[in-house]
Amino acid sequence: MDIPVDKSVEESFLKLQKIENEIQKADAQVEQFKNKLFTPIYSRRRKLLDSIPKFWYVVLAQHEDFQEYVSVEDMKYLELISDLYVEFWDETKFDTGDETTTDTMPKKGFTLTITFNSVKEGNKDNEIKEQEVTKKFEWVIDPSTGSRRLSSEPVKIEWPSALSRLDPVLIKQRAKNEHRALSEDDKKRYRKGMRSFFSFWQWTGSKPGKEYRNGEELATLIAEDIFPAALDYYVLAAPGIGEQDDDEEEDESGEELDLSEQEEADDESQRGVKRQKKV
Repeated sequence: MDIPVDKSVEESFLKLQKIENEIQKADAQVEQFKNKLFTPIYSRRRKLLDSIPKFWYVVLAQHEDFQEYVSVEDMKYLELISDLYVEFWDETKFDTGDETTTDTMPKKGFTLTITFNSVKEGNKDNEIKEQEVTKKFEWVIDPSTGSRRLSSEPVKIEWPSALSRLDPVLIKQRAKNEHRALSEDDKKRYRKGMRSFFSFWQWTGSKPGKEYRNGEELATLIAEDIFPAALDYYVLAAPGIGEQDDDEEEDESGEELDLSEQEEADDESQRGVKRQKKV
């Protein structure tokens, strides 16, 4: 049974919908302005963080959520990350009354850049190429669901020497060059390699079940949580850093950081015990 709708009520709802559209537009403009405001601030912070040894290693190694997305074998290479930077971009155009600017579809995302330092000494099997890797992410509308999801393009990254045998790209390429199907050992190493942080850089968001799992979750965790709150996580991992004893005039902020008492990760069934090194 159809219930008649009063015409005045219908008109009110149409006007309310326009108001909702204006609210969404205002929110998007505020976010766009905020990103522009924060960019130079984060840039200045980046230069200061560069002077703190192993800053990003401390932040990432103690972040329990981050550890859920990396393998045990990845952990020691976190120490070689000298820089992590996220830059938000927003190319959304808003209707300003000019008929030429009618594109109101959101077009925004962020880029993630990580810099690895090479191993200067020690076991050569643990070497990793000194490199800066940048991956661009964009928020898109999934046509099948109408919901927002993250999309990206694969980027090349040099795997550590000790983990190259787990690189899914190399495993597939080797089998192709030898004109053969993947062996059982290939498949085992392929699946293991797909859980590595280094496989994350090949993630696109368009091949569920055939690429690194939870790529969107890891990307947003870094961009929206770890990166903006990095200093908080560092201080949490290193109590006393940045504090000064009122009874002493001497600055003790340069004391050596000891992480030996941090808790081990709880999940030992799949990822094993992830031990944090002493900085």
